[in-house]
Amino acid sequence: MAIDYQALYEHPLAAAVRIIQFQTEYEEYPHATHGGTLFIVRYRGRPYGVTCKHVFGDFDPNMLHITARTQPMVGRLSARLQNLGYAVNLGGVAANSDFADLCVIEFADDLTPDFFEGSEYQIDGNGARTSSVGHDLFAIGVSKDKTRLLPGGNIALCLLPLRDRGQTNDPLLRRASARYEGAAFQAITGMSGAPVFDLTAGALCGMVMRGTFRDGVCEVYYADIFDIIQCVEAVRARTLRSNYFQP
Repeated sequence: MAIDYQALYEHPLAAAVRIIQFQTEYEEYPHATHGGTLFIVRYRGRPYGVTCKHVFGDFDPNMLHITARTQPMVGRLSARLQNLGYAVNLGGVAANSDFADLCVIEFADDLTPDFFEGSEYQIDGNGARTSSVGHDLFAIGVSKDKTRLLPGGNIALCLLPLRDRGQTNDPLLRRASARYEGAAFQAITGMSGAPVFDLTAGALCGMVMRGTFRDGVCEVYYADIFDIIQCVEAVRARTLRSNYFQP
């Protein structure tokens, strides 16, 4: 399968990506971060943010600064948060999984319908599905090592070509990997929360939870989109307790 990776920087999923950054009290440095990525999805007519809980670090989640577009230009307003949704008191096969690190951001009810200017990625219908072993994937996000600052304050995102390697012992996670010859980076710090797209199937298939880059091999563990949608639905429906079976 011939893939034009340069063209993928213009993929609709790239427009849904946001930098994890927080407002500060310092005029000289209005925003700060420990690194990390989030992306905006549209589900049943409403936008939601999806990321990993661990990217917040010691910052107050209420100070999260999420702009209308990927590029964090000075003066852009932040979407006001209403709730953060994540699982607690996990049971069954999820008890020792990474599920507790999956975080869904619910925006305020008064957020204007066009705030994100159509940059959200639609996960209803055929826009999202679980990947299969051997499928070509890519993750796109805000790697601390690879993401570049461009003139005017814009950024060039990091894109990681990958191949699906199948399920793991964690019921939430699938594994993907690729070997890079002569890579210009040595780590993928900051890619937690980056969306993962299945090029073979043409659908969003998950989100990076964690990963490593060692001896030229990038290995990523990513949350299956099926579980992400279950979490988004629980937040949408204000579900306090949820049980479901994976297909």
